[in-house]
Amino acid sequence: MGISLFHVLEFVLLGTVVGFLGGYLGIGGGAVLIALLNYWVFPSLGVSPEVIIHLCFGTSLAIIIPSSIAGSLAQTRIGNVNWRVVCLLALPGILGSFFGSTIAAYLPNWVLRPLFGIILIIISAQMFWQKKAPEEAMESSSPKLSAVLLVGAAVGLFSGLFGLGGGVIGIPLMVKVLRFPIHQAVGNSIAFVMITSFIGAAGYVLHGWGDPNLPPHSLGYVHIPGWILAGIPSILLSGLGVKLARKTRPLRLRRVFALVLGVVGVRMVLS
Repeated sequence: MGISLFHVLEFVLLGTVVGFLGGYLGIGGGAVLIALLNYWVFPSLGVSPEVIIHLCFGTSLAIIIPSSIAGSLAQTRIGNVNWRVVCLLALPGILGSFFGSTIAAYLPNWVLRPLFGIILIIISAQMFWQKKAPEEAMESSSPKLSAVLLVGAAVGLFSGLFGLGGGVIGIPLMVKVLRFPIHQAVGNSIAFVMITSFIGAAGYVLHGWGDPNLPPHSLGYVHIPGWILAGIPSILLSGLGVKLARKTRPLRLRRVFALVLGVVGVRMVLS
């Protein structure tokens, strides 16, 4: 099935919603992207159920790449990125991300869907109960190398396996394990996500190459029109969401959205 004007509008709207919510609520866009792609956009394109969840994961990681690059540049300008730490995180993170995408590529849809549903439920609970990010953390200028490598491997594996950027577990681990202040944890996480998303997406391209169930205009398990059409507005609207969040209190909207994610997660587990 070809890409119609309706599908173009679907992807643009998807990128707009995901970008704004990501900036306004402070959540990673991957969870939202995958849920909407799985239940709304790809079914309207007639994507085969055999590959739909894999295509969601790969496309989500590809869409995260440009927005994480923009975020990394912005965080670097204000001094929130320690590139030495990011490079150390990336050493095991690259292997973990590629290994995770390899595992996912060989898992059937009926296994991946409930696993991702459980992840959504966990994210939902975290969003619902967390009123705000911790303001302070014990800062360590030189976290232990073993701790940095362990965090990098864990976040990379999570990112590649579930098609998420990794910030949802990367930021808490950097605060609690590496003892970074929250603003540095966010900056380092975004820079690290830029690397793991690229490697994870490359893994989905490689492992999906030549799959006969893929829709047209796909590069492995990455849907190229979706990547472009949703990626551009997600970058633009993310900045607007961040600015608006500084002027308002998004707590109530965050909780409502957390409940929606939780319902979607339960549905994916039960289905």
